[in-house]
Amino acid sequence: MIIWGLLIFSVCLTFQEIFTRVGDMSAVSKQPTCQDEHVKALQALLSCPTSSISTEKPAHDILEVQKTFPIPIDIDRIPGVYHCGYHSDKSYGAASYLLVHPEGNILIDSPRYTERLASNIEKMGGARYMFLTHRDDVADHEKWSKRLNCERVLHSTEVNVSTSNVEMKLNGCGPWSLSDDVQLIHTPGHTEGSVCLFYKPLKVLFTGDHLALAMDESNLATSEIYNFYSVPIQLDSVAMLLELEFEWILPGHGRRVAFKDIEEKNASLKAFLTAKQHSHVY
Repeated sequence: MIIWGLLIFSVCLTFQEIFTRVGDMSAVSKQPTCQDEHVKALQALLSCPTSSISTEKPAHDILEVQKTFPIPIDIDRIPGVYHCGYHSDKSYGAASYLLVHPEGNILIDSPRYTERLASNIEKMGGARYMFLTHRDDVADHEKWSKRLNCERVLHSTEVNVSTSNVEMKLNGCGPWSLSDDVQLIHTPGHTEGSVCLFYKPLKVLFTGDHLALAMDESNLATSEIYNFYSVPIQLDSVAMLLELEFEWILPGHGRRVAFKDIEEKNASLKAFLTAKQHSHVY
C-alpha cells in the first residue's frame, strides 16, 4: 500500500508512526512497513476530516479496518476509554472519545457521523449521554443524538441555533455530575462555557480545547491564539486543575498526556503557570 496526503495535524497525533508535522499540517513521513503500521495508516485515512489521505491502489482490507473503531487508547491503564476517529471538519478536526460506563456510555464531543461507527458504538452499548465540551466541537451532534437516542449535555452559554434543542443545558459554574464518578468541571477561558469531564476511577480528564500537551511536547499548552473569551480566565481555570487528581489529559486538539502520577501532573501545571507569569501573559 502506498499512501500520500497532507492533512490536519490533530489527526496524526494518534498515528505518529506514519505521519509527521509540516508547519501546521501533517504529511506522510514513510510508507507502512508492517501490518500494524498498515492498519494505522488506514485508520488515519478514515479519520481525516478533509479526506486528504489516499492510497495509490484500493485498500482491500478497508472494511476490516473500519471495524477497529473506536480505538482503545491504553487498554492496560485506562480500559474502556476509546478514540472515536472519524474527525469532522465541522469541529476543525477535533478528536472525540467514547467512555464505557456501567451506568451508560458517554460520547465526548462529536465525531463525523458514519453508519459504520454508529453501528460499532451501538455494539459496545451505545451511549446514554453525548457530552459536548464547548460550542466548537459539536459537529454532527444531532445525527448522533437521533441514532443513539442519547441526551446531549452542553453549557447554556455555548448554546446557539444549531444546538438549541440539546437535552441538558448546564447553568452557572458547577461542578455538575453525570454519575457518582463522572464530574463536569467548568473551565471558562477558551470559550465562556468550556467544560471538562473528569472520570475519577481512571483519573482521566477530557479537556476539549482547554488544555493539551504542546505540539513539540515541551510543556502544556492552551493555544492562546484560538482563545475566544479570556486568556487570563483560561489560565485561572488551568490553576483550578491542581485540585483534581487526574493522570491523563485527553484533549480535542493537541497531544494527549499520560502523567506518571499526580505529583508529576501538578508539577507540569505549576511549571506551565509559572512560565505564563514570567512571560506576563498570566
